[in-house]
Amino acid sequence: MTKPSLEGLLSRRLEGMGTSAIRDLLSQAGKKDFISLGGGYPAPESFPLKIIDDLDKIVKDKYGPSIRQYGATEGYRAPDGTVPLLEELPNFLKRPNRNIEVSPENIAITAGSQEALTILGMMFLDKGDKVAVESPTYLGAIQAFSPFKPNYIELKTDEFGIIPENLDLVFTENPDIKFLYTVPTFQNPSGRTIPLERRRIVADTLKKHAKFAVEDDPYSELRYEGEHLSSIKSLAPDNVIHLFTFSKTLAPDFRIGGMVASKEIITDANMIKQGLTLFTSNYNQAMVTEYLKGGYIDQHIPKIIKLYRERRNIMAQAIDENFPDIFKYTLPEGGMFLWVNLKKEFIDLATMLNMKKILEEAKRSGIGFVPGAPFFARSNGNEIAMRLNYTNQGPENIVEATRVIGEILQQNLSEISISAISF
Repeated sequence: MTKPSLEGLLSRRLEGMGTSAIRDLLSQAGKKDFISLGGGYPAPESFPLKIIDDLDKIVKDKYGPSIRQYGATEGYRAPDGTVPLLEELPNFLKRPNRNIEVSPENIAITAGSQEALTILGMMFLDKGDKVAVESPTYLGAIQAFSPFKPNYIELKTDEFGIIPENLDLVFTENPDIKFLYTVPTFQNPSGRTIPLERRRIVADTLKKHAKFAVEDDPYSELRYEGEHLSSIKSLAPDNVIHLFTFSKTLAPDFRIGGMVASKEIITDANMIKQGLTLFTSNYNQAMVTEYLKGGYIDQHIPKIIKLYRERRNIMAQAIDENFPDIFKYTLPEGGMFLWVNLKKEFIDLATMLNMKKILEEAKRSGIGFVPGAPFFARSNGNEIAMRLNYTNQGPENIVEATRVIGEILQQNLSEISISAISF
């Protein structure tokens, strides 16, 4: 018997996926003697292990052995006939960082918000369909949508995120856009947050053009300073599909997230999910239910914030001390990332630097980060930018990694002969 060949058998859908920057990031994690500022990883120290142990006891006592059975796609149904997580989530979504009024029938439970993105890609996108995205945008969303071969329309952004006038123009010139995808709070990768007044304008623009937005919100609980902002969903309830997750406020391993949308969209989402993963872990749903119901989340989030605020500040200081002056960075009021890119007056240097070369030099020195290119839906392949994660490494590693990257940047600049500029 001859071993079968894959040639001619694989779906063309794979052509839209390419090499995943996410897979490259995951491969960096946990390497011995390697400091990765690449992945969007929470700090292991932020995982509430004592609370998790307490929750485990509660779940076993309260729900019994049926928790290990197959479950309903819509959500785990307890022995008393209730759907505990669906009934608890409306209170969670009402919190001031979202301010969403919703009933259980408008919520779909997914294996993290990444599965929700894949479901929405399957639901809405055919080849050539238009999707409006921020520039830069979350690379995991690009990965989820790209197998369906959409046509990405990049939106202009500034230090406050989406520029509403540009969004209005894009909708006017592209009336067939399927939806806008946005991360409005502590955006991945840029760390930017759309201010409340601008959110209102974005919401009004969605209503004006009768368009949907997918509002991805994994970080809004992680606010270090400033006031919580209402979600865009709260400002345009009929126009926004809102995504949430507990990966950043409990632990990623639980893989619990979901979407808030109209009943029609939720029905279709559950139908698609049934064909993908059948159901989300009953046990993990119950753990998150008790995490919310017992008020543990309110006890734990301040501890995460204290840890991350310190690490953000340490990284910012290290960049100030080690990076060439031609670079600027965001200082987010929360979230998990700093975004480093060229200052406007040095943008002409973009063609003279090579981010792939800089990254390879960093990796040879035992340091990892994510270059800018994967975050641009229509990348030129060499955007002079980088996303740096400050949550997953301790202070000493943050300082050391930032120092090494700074030295590599300085060395690469020294190899460029530009008489008109001194560094």
